[in-house]
Amino acid sequence: MDEGKIAIRYSKALLSLAKEKQVSELVTVDMKTIFHLFETIPGFSQVLESPVIKTKAKRIFLEEVFSKTVNPITFNFLMLLLANNRETYLKDISRIFLDSYRHEAGFKEARLTSAVEIDTATVDQFRVFIRKHFNSEVDLTCVVDDKLIGGFVLQVEDQQLDASVATKLLKLKRELLASQR
Repeated sequence: MDEGKIAIRYSKALLSLAKEKQVSELVTVDMKTIFHLFETIPGFSQVLESPVIKTKAKRIFLEEVFSKTVNPITFNFLMLLLANNRETYLKDISRIFLDSYRHEAGFKEARLTSAVEIDTATVDQFRVFIRKHFNSEVDLTCVVDDKLIGGFVLQVEDQQLDASVATKLLKLKRELLASQR
């Protein structure tokens, strides 16, 4: 079976069950945490995707990490993945789950990249801007990238607003080089 289809089916099943049990917000927080672990801790995916590590050891690992911190539906779902040897799809399942939840809830995913840490008041202004401009609630992730030198890059789904100093310098360089020809 196609890997994408497997992840889609499991994520839809989890979202459907979470909605049925009226815990979709709690399960969504759990899935965000799980996806964040994949993004920030390489060893997390290495443990789950390793064919050398036995299912029993993976079960113990997941129990230690999640049994007391996630919703019981999320935990039972993780155990189901292990029982069906589908733990290698967990990253894709969590990503698809979050995308589906945002879509159904009418949220837009946005990423704000800046050269320095942005204060809460400014982040709130960006949220208001996105709500007004896209007529939608927003799930905003803030990232710091000092390569921008200054300014910011705001990406809302497939649209991007680049107001970074690095991009402005690059444009200026291109214009100067073009004028010398």
